[in-house]
Amino acid sequence: MENFKDKTMDLHIHSNISLGGTLGVEEILAKAQKEKVDVIAITDNNSALANVVLQHIDISKYYKGTVIAGAEIDAVSEGLTFEVLAYNFNIHPVQNWLYYKYATVEIRQARIRDKLIALAEKKGFKLDKDFPWNYKKEFGHVNVWNNIKRFPQNLKLLGNAKIVEERDFYRYATTDKKFPLYVNLSNLWTDIKEVVNVIHNNGGIVILSHPYGYRKEMDVDKLLSIAKKNNVDGIEVYNPKHSKEQQQYLLDFAKKHNMLIGGGSDFKSPKEGQTSLPFAKIKNLL
Repeated sequence: MENFKDKTMDLHIHSNISLGGTLGVEEILAKAQKEKVDVIAITDNNSALANVVLQHIDISKYYKGTVIAGAEIDAVSEGLTFEVLAYNFNIHPVQNWLYYKYATVEIRQARIRDKLIALAEKKGFKLDKDFPWNYKKEFGHVNVWNNIKRFPQNLKLLGNAKIVEERDFYRYATTDKKFPLYVNLSNLWTDIKEVVNVIHNNGGIVILSHPYGYRKEMDVDKLLSIAKKNNVDGIEVYNPKHSKEQQQYLLDFAKKHNMLIGGGSDFKSPKEGQTSLPFAKIKNLL
């Protein structure tokens, strides 16, 4: 990769191609220019389409900095589901592979939702069969959780699971074999070995996304070990989900194992009343 020493960077940005993202590619470029960020990567979930779009517009009309190819990809290994960030890869072969493996947002989320609904019904959970869902605005697992929690009797079926946030339900459902609604997503997400091989074979690098950004019970040391032994190139040290203490732990691990250091805002949408993007201005990454 190009040497970006002393450049300000944000290497984790979602466009409206990601579920929850609201800004188009041109809007992101213009905001990055306004925020004076030197290097950015648009990292949509399981999609490199933003990078295809960038090939067909005059970037210099909106942004004077450097844009590197990016994507955030779901992966599985040893019973854990997590994400990795891929950078600087050959765009079209990777996009073709992503579409083949992960399909569209609608199809991907419908698969998760259908699996959870089928399992919930099998386990005796009460569900509203007419409960509405808009895949453009709501994750499949969030929709199922919102349906489940409408009925008090369902909460008894969840056992001792402590679900405080919607993402707790998702992480429990996909990783905890003791959880009543555990779903093995290995047939939906791709093994980390394949993800790494595809990105490396297409000239790119792979960074483990926000290791502390998953459910509270995630074994971060196990996750870091999985990343290291599967030739993941680096760790996203700087992310809003991480405390300063967590950042330091990840930074020390990366340095000890000679891994690259990544970071970004994980931006999806400006908050109400916000006039500029909270882009991360981090130096000396990768």
